[in-house]
Amino acid sequence: MNNKIIVVFFFVFLWIKSDVLGQRTNNYWYFGIGAGLYFDSTKAFHPVTGKISAAEGASSISDGCGLLFYTDGDTVWNKNHVMMSNGFDIGGKCAKFHRSSSTQAAIIVRQPGSDSMFYIFTTDCVEDSLVNGLSYSIVNMNKNAGLGAVILKDQRLLAFSEEKLTASRHTNGCDIWIITHQFTSNKFYSYLLTSSGLSLTPVISSAGQVHNCGPKYSPHGRGYLKASPNGKLLINVNPDGVYYYCDTTLPELFKFNQSTGVVSSDFVFPMHKDHWWISYSSWAVPFYGATFSPDNTKLYLSSGFYGPNLYQYDLSAGSPSAIIASQVYLSTPYPYPSPLKNIPTSLVNAPDGKIYIAQRYKNYLGVINKPNMLGLACNYVDSAVTLATGTSNDWGGLPNFFEDYINDKLLKANFDFTASSSGSTIFFTNKSVDSKSYIWYFGDGSKSTLKDPNHTYTDTGFYTVSLFAKDSFCNVDRICKTIYIAQPTTISESYQTKEYSIFPNPFTDKLTVNSNSSLKLELIIYDLFARKMIQREFTNSISINTEQLSKGIYFFELRDNNKNTAEKGVVLKQ
Repeated sequence: MNNKIIVVFFFVFLWIKSDVLGQRTNNYWYFGIGAGLYFDSTKAFHPVTGKISAAEGASSISDGCGLLFYTDGDTVWNKNHVMMSNGFDIGGKCAKFHRSSSTQAAIIVRQPGSDSMFYIFTTDCVEDSLVNGLSYSIVNMNKNAGLGAVILKDQRLLAFSEEKLTASRHTNGCDIWIITHQFTSNKFYSYLLTSSGLSLTPVISSAGQVHNCGPKYSPHGRGYLKASPNGKLLINVNPDGVYYYCDTTLPELFKFNQSTGVVSSDFVFPMHKDHWWISYSSWAVPFYGATFSPDNTKLYLSSGFYGPNLYQYDLSAGSPSAIIASQVYLSTPYPYPSPLKNIPTSLVNAPDGKIYIAQRYKNYLGVINKPNMLGLACNYVDSAVTLATGTSNDWGGLPNFFEDYINDKLLKANFDFTASSSGSTIFFTNKSVDSKSYIWYFGDGSKSTLKDPNHTYTDTGFYTVSLFAKDSFCNVDRICKTIYIAQPTTISESYQTKEYSIFPNPFTDKLTVNSNSSLKLELIIYDLFARKMIQREFTNSISINTEQLSKGIYFFELRDNNKNTAEKGVVLKQ
């Protein structure tokens, strides 16, 4: 091999890369049997894999720096897909079932105003007779070099809470209500999370139907409780009356007072039998999944594993009778009995403005492409997203998110930078929207609370700069950008580590990458302005035609199939 060294004669250059911009708290989804989706900065989705094994509910959380952690309600995995420190037995174990099986097993929310503290709320499952009810745990992301640790876990709040868990923003723009429903009653419990912590005294509202399929039957409390993205409405569905051959509890719409935490009934959806796939004339169509459109004007209900049905209702139609009359059937019906086709279960709003729908036991998701549109114009496709090989939806759970996070009104962290003429000092310019205070971490152990700080790097290499921005309402957002500094840079003919090699370097019209890893990899090549020039997936080895690239310096990044960065480096085209 020719071992010549090319010396690039300039004193300093900087490279910046950012994958996701602010408030991307729901960009990473992990659910079902090892399944996952990742939404990038262009809002395109990529199937990924994780460690989760959940029959139904799950939750995950991310920010502008990537995945933080995810959970099935019992175990917490960090961004490296390793169990977080102390991240076991957090409350939703579902001990009498072979894995987590609560409709909404967990929801994760950031403590208002905090740059590091997160609350995980969990619910027990009906297989456990709901005895453990609602619990909470606390994660500190400053622990273990940013991988996080569970510092308090399985703190019981409410016995016999159903498999229902949602959240709504307080009218003060800061605090967050955590809402659940108790079995054998018509009581809602609203717990307020503030910058000071969680209030253990709930606001209790008696409203709507009593959830009690018994008493001679075991407790039942499946089905979704969902808040609208603006937090003003709740939908509660409880299908087990049909499943256990006793009284059906019908879907019910509620109003939520975001100032007081009080829930009040709006109206009950009447019993109907259209599209019920079992020919028992006394039974009503059951509902399991529910969500609202991003603009809060449409409601979607699914029958879940009780049937193949998906409906839309127009909440802007006016009176309850007009809303009920606006029902549009979106599914493709099929007779009972028949092979399991598409069974739409969980429905979740995504960063791309669409609603994704789990199909029971399938390796794909359905999608409502235009959920704000009326009727069939919403464009429901029952098989739209293929999941990673070897993964599935299992019973059909998707991550449970605090959907206020999808609102564009929230602050967004961002920054630019320039270098001094000598290259000794880097000037950072804050570009955050609606921000009031800041914490900068420069990647070399230094930090600042100035709005527009400057910083001197004493060595070459890659540095990840992160900015926490806060607004006046206790919202926090973070963004990370990777900077490369060289003073001067030498580029050898082969970039080689124990696991990877990239050659030749410098290159002309072809660049080859070899890997000793068994994982599927993604190679991304950026120019000096952080623009993606080449993006390819491969296993073991790949040779890329680079004729389209101009002469100059480029940066490469190798990622594994979970989007973790495996290697970074610099290459030169002659």
